[in-house]
Amino acid sequence: MTDIILEIKKLVSECWTNIFAEVCNAVVYIDHCAIECLHWHTAGKGYLALKDAGAVAVYEFGMYHFRYAEVKNTKKAVIISTSGDPAFYQRTIKMILAKNMFQNCIVYCSVPCSTINNMEILPVEEKLDYIKLKKDIKVWMTSGNLSQEPAVNIVYVPIFIALLNKNLFVTPPFGDLMPPLDINISKDTLVKLNLLAYSFYNLFDSIGVKLDIYSIGKLSDLLAENLENYTSSVNHRNHLSETPEIGVSLILIDRTLDLCTPTSNNTESFLAKILRTFPHLPHHDNDVAVNISPVFGTVTEILESCETPGCLASIADTMMDLLISQKEKKLLSTVNQFLNDMTLIKDSPKLRTPTRISGHSLEKVLNKIQSMNSIDSTIADMEKLQCILAIIKASTSQKADQIELLTSLEKLALQNLSVSRESSSILVQLSNIIRTRVHRGLDIENLLALLVYVYALAGTQIRFSTQQERRLEESIAVAIFEDLETLKKNSLTNTKSAYQRNLLLLGTDDVAAQEASCKIAARILDTLRLIAEQRLTLQDYRFCMLTSSSQEVTRHISILEQITKDIFCVNISRELRDLHKKSSSFISAGFNLILRGKTKRHPRDNSFILIYIVGGITAEEAKIIQEVISANNNEKLPRITLAGSRLLKPLDIVDKIFFS
Repeated sequence: MTDIILEIKKLVSECWTNIFAEVCNAVVYIDHCAIECLHWHTAGKGYLALKDAGAVAVYEFGMYHFRYAEVKNTKKAVIISTSGDPAFYQRTIKMILAKNMFQNCIVYCSVPCSTINNMEILPVEEKLDYIKLKKDIKVWMTSGNLSQEPAVNIVYVPIFIALLNKNLFVTPPFGDLMPPLDINISKDTLVKLNLLAYSFYNLFDSIGVKLDIYSIGKLSDLLAENLENYTSSVNHRNHLSETPEIGVSLILIDRTLDLCTPTSNNTESFLAKILRTFPHLPHHDNDVAVNISPVFGTVTEILESCETPGCLASIADTMMDLLISQKEKKLLSTVNQFLNDMTLIKDSPKLRTPTRISGHSLEKVLNKIQSMNSIDSTIADMEKLQCILAIIKASTSQKADQIELLTSLEKLALQNLSVSRESSSILVQLSNIIRTRVHRGLDIENLLALLVYVYALAGTQIRFSTQQERRLEESIAVAIFEDLETLKKNSLTNTKSAYQRNLLLLGTDDVAAQEASCKIAARILDTLRLIAEQRLTLQDYRFCMLTSSSQEVTRHISILEQITKDIFCVNISRELRDLHKKSSSFISAGFNLILRGKTKRHPRDNSFILIYIVGGITAEEAKIIQEVISANNNEKLPRITLAGSRLLKPLDIVDKIFFS
């Protein structure tokens, strides 16, 4: 049976191979989303891969970059972009060419030419036209008084996927997509949605896939409709030619239907703790920067050559699987075994396993090993060591205590809601915690994530009293003003969150700042109420609280878990009422109309299921999919893959929902 993930991997590899073939003796300009896709394709060695292919120099570029240095000793430029904005190309490429005397320019673009784009909401001047762009580039190049006619080529290349492991991928160019909480969908979102639909269409058409499209949520419904517009004609053509196809059920889900899961402090998947502990790699949404200097001891010259941080992309699929599936205790035992294996290879005495394995005990062992090792052996073990460092640092980080406290507050909220229901006092408790947050070592951003969790969990099932909400709003307003006062005293801090950047816009006048703080708090409460209403129209997946029996405590259950269990439970024959099915072809649509819905396909009727969450996925959801795969190791059941706009942690939701 054809493996669609293997086919996708081959297609991605083919795209980059074609690009590598053209970068020899050229200067490469590549945007951030393309860099992130390349980063995962090359296991964290994107820059080296381009240099090894012969690139003279490699530069990142973006809409707001204004400095492009002149590059000598080359007459060729290769530009790799995922932007669909014609103004971006007009400004950026023109600026690059103005500083160089290139005779050859190749633009690799992941946005199709407007001539094959069926998006009608944009005027012609806002669509990317390859023919016009090619003419413009030639004009810009000849303005530099070239002695010969310049060679210009623009190539469509579907760069939009970053494979994290064999069952998980993200789409960096669409990392900022998030379904709106109200009915208003911006033009920019509609344009990106159409581009994502075309990207999926092109991907599945290239590998010979016949799609059954299901969706849940208003933005996912639109994405499914756009995708169906692209696929219907090709499915009809393939049906007539009787070309063998791979059957795939594509299930599209709005992230905003379940904001409990991405704002939960659940770290049963250790990957969640790593994502919360380390900063992102610059301009990356899905990988972290791990400081690897500790493994080199005090050798200054080596430290200087290892300023580039370690990352998760460099680890093998099996290690990523462990980070996703294993809890902390078991993972620390695995790391201990890794360290033992490393000493055995180096003919060192076997390490004594400590009575209690912890991050701190493993840190001591690692330091001991590194003090005995040569630099060569350390570099040889670099990939494994940076993974070990990530695990140790995440388990010993000061943030671990904060996560533990937030987890206990989350459990308190869950049990309070499940027992007290309408009479719940959880908002009163959270109001008090917000006012005393500094003494508890908490910040307002993490507490806002907790509030999103509470409102998303309560849904329309539980209503909070006006008095409790008013008190909560007052507490948030006071906290915002206090945070602004603190920020003024520490304004020299370079790294600022989206929340802090918004605070700085309030100005320095105290009276005006207090009024603005109250308005922000009121807006936050309005947003929380909208969050609670997101599942109002659902029939089967309206609730995210589960009590198995009277003896068991209530637990949070994600929509993804509910859907996957319903799909794989072969004993359940009921219709999945919340999944809206798009007809896979004109012919099947006609038959469905004739049969009046008597014969309906089920997602598990195909060999593969791909679930894509518009707005992003979490480590916990990746763990759920791994568990489903393990529990349903049956050749008759379909293989399932999870994908999403990006990898999420709680503060990503706070930034996007409240401060973007």
